[in-house]
Amino acid sequence: MSRLKKIYMLTAVFILIAFTISCQGELKKANQNVEEGNAAVTEAEKLAGQADAKINQFESALATFPEGRDQLKAPSQEATDLLDKAAGKLREAEKKFGEASKLDVEAAYKEYLSVKSQEYGKHAEHLELLKDIPKAFTDPAVKDGDALRERFVSIKERVEKLEKEWTDLAARADKIYQANKDKFKS
Repeated sequence: MSRLKKIYMLTAVFILIAFTISCQGELKKANQNVEEGNAAVTEAEKLAGQADAKINQFESALATFPEGRDQLKAPSQEATDLLDKAAGKLREAEKKFGEASKLDVEAAYKEYLSVKSQEYGKHAEHLELLKDIPKAFTDPAVKDGDALRERFVSIKERVEKLEKEWTDLAARADKIYQANKDKFKS
C-alpha cells in the first residue's frame, strides 16, 4: 500500500471516528433534554393534580350558584395559579423535546420526540383552557346559575376536545416508542 493511500485511509478512519463521536454527542444531548423535559412533566402532573382537586369544588358549587361566589374567589385564584404553573412546566417540556427532535438522532427517535413535543404543547393548551372554569365562577358578568351552567358546558366541551387531541398524540408517541424502543437508549 502506498504512503498516499495510507494517509487517505487514516484520514477516512479519523473522519469516521469524529462522525461517530459527534452522533453520540447529539444522542447524549437529546437524552439530556428528554430527562429535563420528563422532570418538568412530573412537576406539571403534580401541579395539575392539585388544581384538579380545587376545580372539583367548583363543579359541586354549580347547583347553588350565585350563592357562595365570594367564597370561591380564593380557590379560583389558587386553581388558576396552579394551572398556570403546570402549563408553564408543560411548555418547558414541549421546548426540551422540540430541541431534542432537531438534533441528529435516529429518525424514529426524532419522530417520537417531535410527537411528544406536540403532545405537551396540546396538554398545556388544555390546562390553559381549564383555567376558564374557575374564572367563570368569579366573573361578575355571570349573574345566575343558568348562565354559569351554559358557560361551564361550553368550556367542558372545549376542554374535552383538547384532552382528546393530546391523549391521541400520547398514544401515537407510545406506538412509535413501542415499535422502536431498542433504538432509543444509548
